[in-house]
Amino acid sequence: MSRGVVSWSAWGCAAAFFLIGAFPLYNVDAYGHLAQGRQIAELGRVPSVDPFSFWKPTPQPWSNYEWGYDLVTWLIYDHFGPTALILIKCLLLATLGYILVLLAHGLAKGAKLAAPLAAAVLIFFAPLARIRFTVRPQIVGLVFPAVLLLGISAVYSERTSLRTKRWVVVMLGLLHVVWVNMHGSHLLGVLITVLFLLFSIRTAAFASMALLLALQLFATACTPFGLDIVTDAVAHVFRPEYRDVVTEWGPWSPGHPLYLLIGPVLAIILVLAAMRPVTRSGRFGLAYGVFCVIVSMMAFRSIRFVAHQLLFTAPFIAAGLAQVEWIRGSRRAVAFAAGLSFVWAMLASPRLEPFVPFGLGEPRLGHAFAAAEVINEHVEYPRILSPIQDSWPLMFAVPDGRFLVDGRVPFYGPEFIRKVTNSFSDPAALSEILQTYEVDTVVVDHTRAGQRAAVEHLWSSPEWQLGQVQDRQSLFVRRGHAPSLAPLRVIGPGYRVGHLLDPDVSDSDIEEEARRVGNHQNSKAIQGWVQGLRSLRPLARDGARAGVRMYRTDDEREAAREAYRSLSEAAEVYPGFTSIELYRAMAALAACEESQSRAALGRAAYSGETRSTALVAVELALRTGEESQRAPAAAHLVRLSEHEESTRDPWVAAILSDLDTRCP
Repeated sequence: MSRGVVSWSAWGCAAAFFLIGAFPLYNVDAYGHLAQGRQIAELGRVPSVDPFSFWKPTPQPWSNYEWGYDLVTWLIYDHFGPTALILIKCLLLATLGYILVLLAHGLAKGAKLAAPLAAAVLIFFAPLARIRFTVRPQIVGLVFPAVLLLGISAVYSERTSLRTKRWVVVMLGLLHVVWVNMHGSHLLGVLITVLFLLFSIRTAAFASMALLLALQLFATACTPFGLDIVTDAVAHVFRPEYRDVVTEWGPWSPGHPLYLLIGPVLAIILVLAAMRPVTRSGRFGLAYGVFCVIVSMMAFRSIRFVAHQLLFTAPFIAAGLAQVEWIRGSRRAVAFAAGLSFVWAMLASPRLEPFVPFGLGEPRLGHAFAAAEVINEHVEYPRILSPIQDSWPLMFAVPDGRFLVDGRVPFYGPEFIRKVTNSFSDPAALSEILQTYEVDTVVVDHTRAGQRAAVEHLWSSPEWQLGQVQDRQSLFVRRGHAPSLAPLRVIGPGYRVGHLLDPDVSDSDIEEEARRVGNHQNSKAIQGWVQGLRSLRPLARDGARAGVRMYRTDDEREAAREAYRSLSEAAEVYPGFTSIELYRAMAALAACEESQSRAALGRAAYSGETRSTALVAVELALRTGEESQRAPAAAHLVRLSEHEESTRDPWVAAILSDLDTRCP
């Protein structure tokens, strides 16, 4: 195969990887690393003690083994913005794709179709690995191993001069100094070198590989923390309890996407199919085959290594398949496969995790930035408790904040992380933590079932006040700790009715609090919820306790339709959310829009029938159903009214009083 085909294959793979990685800055971890980098830049040094938490009375020693990545990315972000970070990440991914194709060509020992086959396999696997193509230090853990393997291939090559080998080894040693200060995956680099060193025994490459390993071991101490940076990284890799705390550190489970299991299984099958021709080609191929087995074992042990397995086995797979007899002459078929892989990659990438469309910039969707604005304005030196996934963005957006727990899991240890995380579902444990650690600011994700108990506890507690509500997060502040903050009294946390339907609450009060919630990018759903319930107020029976009656005038019907439209805006952000769909169903029923009401009610009851969904279903049958549907609903209503508890239910009483009300 001509050099031109190899070059075009490598450049084509590089272009595909660039495009697949071109999506906006969204990952929560990225904000934590930016916050850490910003602080290093402000201090002018790397801190040796933790400056972000208050879980201990005094600052604790902390080895930030990603400090180099944090500082570099912050400087880029600060001077050139998020798009520059994304473009640099895409260039690194393009480099990764280019190098992996070259590795396949070297492994194939002259097999003509290895390079285009590698491009096809890599592009096919790339959407499955896209979850690791984020602006996080993990990108270093993908690109640097590829550079290391390419350098080792040159050391193994008989065509490389001794002088060139020495230069390659020195450059790889310097690379490892950078690697050690950027990401804990430098341990993988040492593992790769040890593996290829073993297979270089009694070859001309042995001396160079031994020197490379010596340089890498020396590089592990070239950090602001000495060897602590290595021991910390080793500790959290081998302690099994960490895999119970961070899901991506554990093996695949039914809660993960199925393709994260299918992809690695397919890759290992193809590795076994390619094993014989590649491993027989020389020591480098044999060592690479063992590396493929090891990285596959790592992927099945922890899904965070799935991307490594898919990408680094691809050159080996391509080199082996290129030597299969019936594939050798199938140039058009390989070219067609590469084209199909590209089409698949472009279509599949936005539809697989992280479910982010192609683009640039920083939408800041789903993060607690509106809550951060309130904290910055009203709370002095806040002591913040928030879920781990919200702590990183808050750490970036609230520079003066201190956190009870955040995403630095190895720093806190699995026991403390588990204790704090479990408290969100246990009000007694939460109350103890808030008191013990003198927390004055809490951000809770009201869309997560596991945190609803915390929302209820804080909302009902006289010690706490609601300071802000977003689509996903509710902000609570301890009373007396934010004197300038007027709490939200009408709008409730999350998609709760609160006092929005109370007859003694004025429209002006609702509008004032809706204005304070604001029109942030992360407030579209909550504003739709508030405006939808506001439109339903004239039709509400006994506030939120007795459902919604049918319209009586054209203006009331239009109000019900407007409520449905506003609630539909909330449903666009969180489709199928129970309370939103329930009130959509009631709004449509109030307007006598039967099909819309049935569809919304079906979505509201998807996770299980409740009292509210059952009563809305009864009203829907009574108002819009045929006689065959009305009779069972009326009988059910009679049975309800015979129970002592139901006789005191204002909603049941309201339905009985409207029993003859029918939609026209």
